[in-house]
Amino acid sequence: MVFKRILALIIDWIAAILVVQIIPDGPDYGTQSHALLTLLIFASQVFLFTWLTGSSFGQRIFGLRVQDINTQQKPRLIQSLIRTLLIILVFPPLLSTASGRGLHDRIAKTQIISV
Repeated sequence: MVFKRILALIIDWIAAILVVQIIPDGPDYGTQSHALLTLLIFASQVFLFTWLTGSSFGQRIFGLRVQDINTQQKPRLIQSLIRTLLIILVFPPLLSTASGRGLHDRIAKTQIISV
C-alpha cells in the first residue's frame, strides 16, 4: 500500500502543477511564485477532496481512502485540515509506524485504507 500512497501523492502534485500551468498570465515554471502557487493548489485539493469525499484525487485513482480511526467514516473538517498541513511539512509522512501510519495520520487520528 505504501507504493500506492506514493503514486497517489505524485498524481496529486502533478495535478497541482497542471492547474497552475493553465492559469492565464500565471507565474513562469520554475519561479518561486510558481512553486508557492503549486503548493497552495496541492494543499487545497488534498484538504477539500479528503474532507468532502474521504480521498484526494490521487488516492481515489489508486483505491485508497482516508478515514477517522475511531468512527471509520471520512475525516472531519479539522482532521483533514491538520492532516494536510502536516503533509505539506513533508517529514511527518516519512515518520511512519510498522503499520504504515505516518505522523500526520497519528496526530489527525486518521488512517488510510484500501477500498
